[in-house]
Amino acid sequence: MTRRSLFIRCLFLLFFSLFLQGAGALELVMINKTDSPLFEIYAVPGDSESWGYDKLPYDVILPGDFAVLDLDLDPEKPVNFRMVDEDGDIYLKYNVDISSRRKILISPEDHQVLSQDGLLRFTLVNRTGSVIRGLYISSEKDESWGDNLLDQYLLDSAEKVLELQNSGSFYDIRLDLAAETIVKKRVFISDRARILLTLF
Repeated sequence: MTRRSLFIRCLFLLFFSLFLQGAGALELVMINKTDSPLFEIYAVPGDSESWGYDKLPYDVILPGDFAVLDLDLDPEKPVNFRMVDEDGDIYLKYNVDISSRRKILISPEDHQVLSQDGLLRFTLVNRTGSVIRGLYISSEKDESWGDNLLDQYLLDSAEKVLELQNSGSFYDIRLDLAAETIVKKRVFISDRARILLTLF
């Protein structure tokens, strides 16, 4: 192998490794349009069952300011965002399409306020590819499932709005399909959330 071919090969490997390092990173601009500083930001795929880790561990986004985050996300899949301000209040954005935009506005409308009756109102979307015959939701601390929450079968791609007594952030969900039963553990449910029910 000549010196020149060795040099070209090394140069190729260098550029290829740099490409691989940047291939998974997605740059998003998070803009704070609220009246409070934001201390934590979580960003996960829309079908994720947990929020993962804080993407803003050593920074704060002041009102009217922004931060640029490098995230390991697939731009073709919807993303859920969770922000926490200085008072511990939560701001949520669900199923955000990031395929055509790189700026995410966090506004007062994203602020999660529990209803005075202590109920969570949220929407379930059936993406299992099958009919859901039974649906059970219980707090992760409960040992029993309780009653079936469906008064009729939930067809594929259909949606159902539910109200649930607030008993924490994480819940277990059981889906009874025609041929199998699926249990999803530690699903985060908040007021006004849209939750995709899938087989995975």
